Amino acid sequence: MSITNHWIDGIDRINLLHNGANQTPRLVVIHYSVTNTVAAAVEALNSQRLSYHILIEKDGEAFQTRRFTESAAHPGLSNWKAAGNVGLGHSVQLGSVGICLMNKGFDFDASSPNAPGQLIYNPDDPSMQRWETYPRPQLAACKRIVRDIIDTYDIQEVVGHHDIAIMGKFDPGPLFDIAGLNVLIASAPRLGFRTTVRSPDGRLRLRRGPSAETAVVAELQNGREVHVRSIAYGPRSHCIDPNASGRKRYLTRWASVGIDGADRHAGFVNMKFLAATPLTASLAAFL
Repeated sequence: MSITNHWIDGIDRINLLHNGANQTPRLVVIHYSVTNTVAAAVEALNSQRLSYHILIEKDGEAFQTRRFTESAAHPGLSNWKAAGNVGLGHSVQLGSVGICLMNKGFDFDASSPNAPGQLIYNPDDPSMQRWETYPRPQLAACKRIVRDIIDTYDIQEVVGHHDIAIMGKFDPGPLFDIAGLNVLIASAPRLGFRTTVRSPDGRLRLRRGPSAETAVVAELQNGREVHVRSIAYGPRSHCIDPNASGRKRYLTRWASVGIDGADRHAGFVNMKFLAATPLTASLAAFL
């Protein structure tokens, strides 16, 4: 396949009610639909004025809903390896390509509880292992499309929705290989915004989840380099701006970080104990 005038050649098109703005693609975000078919996904998307660029059936048949240079309403509240101000309403919607695979997630089994996705980040949680597998034709179609997008645009990275919107829908789940798509990009991904630990007692606890109540993964000494990947969202009680209102989730003090120069999530830290940077300085009034 190839891309002509920002449309993938040879696949059908579907119109969605949501219309986006002009954008320059730089990030690919992978999702699962919580539906079995594209027809059901389209109905759900139109009812909420949401959208993805690409929808892929389980048998690998793919559909495009808009040019890649038009934004789609798929990531919601989100941030990823920001260099400066994140802001309370930040979203990577502008500049990202949303690809959605038809998959029921962990609710695929009729005997499982009919409940929304569990709000976690860690894919090793044993309660999240009963996921519907992604069929090979579907994965192959996704890979071909992502390769075409990477070959056409200056894509920095391929991420899952759960990477950029931590504590929202765990998406696309533990059975999707994001790393297998990032190897298609010639350049190494950015590590995230660089800063160092600066704690009054000389150490910072790296935690399993974005809360002081979760288990400690490691202790980082003052001066230890960390890279901020994404700032987590949470309930209003954990919001860095207590005056914010009207949302279901809010920006918190907790960030997913990488350590030791590795481009992977190592744990969560409270940003209050990081050295001042343009990123943390933009949130200083709240930290």
